[in-house]
Amino acid sequence: MPVGVVRKWRPRLGTVLLLVLGLVLCLPIAGLFLFRFYANQLVQQTEESLLTQASVLAAVYAEAYASETGLDAVGLTDPQGFTPVFPSLSLGSETIFPPRPDATPMATLPSPVYRVIGPELSRIVNASQRNTLAGYRLLDPHGNVIGGSAELGLSLNHVDEVARALGGETVSVTRVRVRNTPEPAVYSVSQGTRVRVFVAMPVVVDGDVVGAVYLSRTPNHIFRFLYGERFNLAKAALFVIVSTALIGFVFWRFVTRPIQSLIQRTQTAGSVGARWEAPGQFGTKEIENLSNSFQILTERLHDQQDALKTYTAHVTHELKSPLTAVKGAAELLRDEDMTTAQRDRFLDNIERDTARMEDLLASMRAFSLAEQNAEEGSTTLRQVGREIRSRFPALTVSTCNENVALPLHPHALKIILTHMLENAQQNGAGDVSLTASKDAMGQQLVIQDDGRGISAGNRDKVLMPFFTTRRDQGGTGMGLNIVKSVVEASGGQLTLHSLTSGAQFTIRFNARALSE
Repeated sequence: MPVGVVRKWRPRLGTVLLLVLGLVLCLPIAGLFLFRFYANQLVQQTEESLLTQASVLAAVYAEAYASETGLDAVGLTDPQGFTPVFPSLSLGSETIFPPRPDATPMATLPSPVYRVIGPELSRIVNASQRNTLAGYRLLDPHGNVIGGSAELGLSLNHVDEVARALGGETVSVTRVRVRNTPEPAVYSVSQGTRVRVFVAMPVVVDGDVVGAVYLSRTPNHIFRFLYGERFNLAKAALFVIVSTALIGFVFWRFVTRPIQSLIQRTQTAGSVGARWEAPGQFGTKEIENLSNSFQILTERLHDQQDALKTYTAHVTHELKSPLTAVKGAAELLRDEDMTTAQRDRFLDNIERDTARMEDLLASMRAFSLAEQNAEEGSTTLRQVGREIRSRFPALTVSTCNENVALPLHPHALKIILTHMLENAQQNGAGDVSLTASKDAMGQQLVIQDDGRGISAGNRDKVLMPFFTTRRDQGGTGMGLNIVKSVVEASGGQLTLHSLTSGAQFTIRFNARALSE
């Protein structure tokens, strides 16, 4: 890392994967602690059950009272029609009341009617309690318990829901449960196990409230439900575990493992002499594209490294001769007996060798900037034709299909045409034709001149760096090599064709390669 740069901690991909899988596994477990909604459902189910039982007991209570007092059964009917009662309790903190107050002694004794029907109703509720586990209290109009499962002979008139029921209102409340034994620790996650549901319903005969039924029951808790569904829950847990393992395997197989393989290959590809080796398994299409991009990048870097070595060796060789000549001429110029003609000849040699070194350095600089000049873009021969003709007034430059768009930046096309026309002019050409075309395979540019052409023995060498047939005239042999570098950096291919006279080069751009 660069000096002074603070390295931030970043998790590994495997760590992120484990964290995600852990969260997936924790979702079902966390759901066990989010029982509020289901606990409300259990409380409302308990309330609904108590309301149903209270309605039946109220009807039995009213029938027994009417039979004992001799009232007509028709008087039991509610003159206002149906008055359904729906469950409405929830487990909000503001809706849970303190524990129910204890019963108190009677302030007024029940009338004889209630002393008669009380035992009969008690036999009914006691038989029902064995199955429902609910608590039953049958009250007279003064709140005295005349029958039920407990607290007989005591008064509940001071209890709020009882007083409201004796006023003709059906009331449902939740109160904090009073336990005789410590609560199991596992029950603490379910709030429904810590409350008790109370329902108080008036008993109406001939429009008058003759008593009330008072029922209570603890809601069913979630763990009883879970125990009943233990086999289904085990299957669900197994499914979650298998699914999580499958997700982890797919992520490892198609993402983590290919990326790790790419990292290993990029590290080895940077070593001396190592070439890129594509992974055997890519995982996904995106990782395959990434691997291909790495391959193209490493091959380009290796090619640049090889080219740098080659050019360094050529430059060292090419500069050695003029440097030696300059050094020797400078030593000879120290001779005082040298004539003026000899001195002028040595000075001319120094000037010529210096100019050659400048040409070599300029060509090297142009070659090093070849890829930078290969910017993305497109241009036509019409856009650059006037400038090119003005640079070479001695040549007759003709263009064909000059409106065909070529996938070259205008600056890159100018560099290519400048070097090509310069070579044509140096080889005695008078006419040069530039022909652009486009077909299903892509675009191409054909450059042809009527000069001396290229001999058969030199055709395989003209594109090599520093090869020139004009060394005595100051040629550097870099012109065509610069053209080749710019063309290849732009995604094209330069080809030399064999002609009986003149020279012809074709620059071809593959349509499929460009689209990719």
